[in-house]
Amino acid sequence: MANPDAIAFNEYQSTNRVTTAVNGRVDLTMNQELSFTAYFRHTKWRESVPSSIQHRTFDAPGGILQYTVHSGAGRIKNHFSVGTDLEGQTIDEFRKPNLGLAAEGAEFLSLERIGQRGLAFYFLDRVELGPRWGLMIDLRCDQIRNELTDQLQAGGLDLSGKNSFVKPTARLGFSWNRDARFGLFGSWEQGFLPPATEELANNPYHLGGFNPNLVPSALQGEEFGARGSFGKRFYYDAVFFHLDTENDFGRYRIPSRPLETFYRNAGNSRRFGIETAINWYPVDPLAIRLAYTFSDFVYTDIKSIQGDFQNRVMPNSPRNRLYVDLEYKFGRHWFIGGAAELQSQWYVDPSNLLTAQGYTLVHPRIGFQWQRDNRRIELMLSSRNVFGKEYIAFTEPDPDGNSFQPAPTQEVFFGARIWLDSQ
Repeated sequence: MANPDAIAFNEYQSTNRVTTAVNGRVDLTMNQELSFTAYFRHTKWRESVPSSIQHRTFDAPGGILQYTVHSGAGRIKNHFSVGTDLEGQTIDEFRKPNLGLAAEGAEFLSLERIGQRGLAFYFLDRVELGPRWGLMIDLRCDQIRNELTDQLQAGGLDLSGKNSFVKPTARLGFSWNRDARFGLFGSWEQGFLPPATEELANNPYHLGGFNPNLVPSALQGEEFGARGSFGKRFYYDAVFFHLDTENDFGRYRIPSRPLETFYRNAGNSRRFGIETAINWYPVDPLAIRLAYTFSDFVYTDIKSIQGDFQNRVMPNSPRNRLYVDLEYKFGRHWFIGGAAELQSQWYVDPSNLLTAQGYTLVHPRIGFQWQRDNRRIELMLSSRNVFGKEYIAFTEPDPDGNSFQPAPTQEVFFGARIWLDSQ
């Protein structure tokens, strides 16, 4: 059920978003190419929470530019790329008191502008050593800058500030293919996750400004896998992965502002997992697809609202997930199919005391396909959770007791897709 504040303060989120983008590739010479992507996203967002009503307007441009040169001959070939990622975002935000039922008070609790900029350079080199071996190295450096301008300066206090994060990372990988039917691959990689806008903007020390104590979460891990086929009707893919993280983010609250949520670097984790996928075509009209994931995710140490723990299973991490899909084509244009989605139980918070029940859902579909020359049309009617199973979609360790979020029961969709090829 909803928490007690949901009705009294009319809690809601409202989002309106427009996105546009263009991408392309230019062949400079026979062995050199330039690829690019440019995009822009505009968002108006509003949220009602017990303490306030927040308004944000986002403008977010960005782009990717990559130059690639192909060289080598015979058994050894090299593919070298250098590129840059550019991202920007401007957020105009203000908050006003929530007087109840999302009625806004007249005074401003905060009035600020957040400017964000991301700049990354990377070098990617992929080497083919004959028909069987391949090597890859990827070097990257990211700089993420956040700047807040306090336009309210309540009580003469200027909460303007800056927070920047710089991190170099690397990735090494290999592949070996005995033939077209069997191959092995593996990689070692680093990464990092900077604090999100929401995590930075919720400041436990003042109403407005940045949280000054957050640092990026760092990760390092490996993966090894195999893929291949048996004949022309059975294909498989299996991967084992391991990941260690430091300075994971977690939520907490303070007595002086009990209705607000804040974020901190709360702990470290160790994760092992297996991901598998199978495609089987026993006869021409029938396709069977299966995907299974096993997860063993543990907080080695964690500070949480429920207490401080060591070696506890991470919340919202079910150990077993299975997805099975069958599709059968009949006649010249029709197909019918269905999927079953299974998930085991999971823990709600780091104490590992509360659990959410696992579930099995069924999703049928029927469709029509038509193709002539370079034109193709597909129509499909589908249902999700056709039997109306009542289940929990996700959970969160909420101190208000609003931890269990129910999912929709039956959903029905109709979709249409059209392909037009000028060639």
